[in-house]
Amino acid sequence: MKFLIVFFIVFFCAACNPDSKIPDDVIGINKMKLIMWDMIRAGELARNNAWKDSVTFKTTQSFQQVFSIYSITKDDFYKSYKYYEEHPDQNKILMDSITAYASRKRADLFVKPRVEP
Repeated sequence: MKFLIVFFIVFFCAACNPDSKIPDDVIGINKMKLIMWDMIRAGELARNNAWKDSVTFKTTQSFQQVFSIYSITKDDFYKSYKYYEEHPDQNKILMDSITAYASRKRADLFVKPRVEP
């Protein structure tokens, strides 16, 4: 009986502490942050520069360029994206990371270059 109780305690503790290790076939948070930042920018750029009927085509083209830059495929990206959607704890870390990265990039736009005499 004691064995059964110990077994259930260990089982429930293991179930309550999800493994935070990201699988090898999923893009890591640091790289995914950069990819998603570029995907957001590419989508907005395509939307702003395209005529209404070609927005989807331009967006698809822009996304393909981002995939090419990071040497990944569309399937790699969406598999990783789905993983993060299904793991809210990891997704929160990713989204917070993107937000912090965007804030740093925005701050860099307003930094005046130093002029050396």
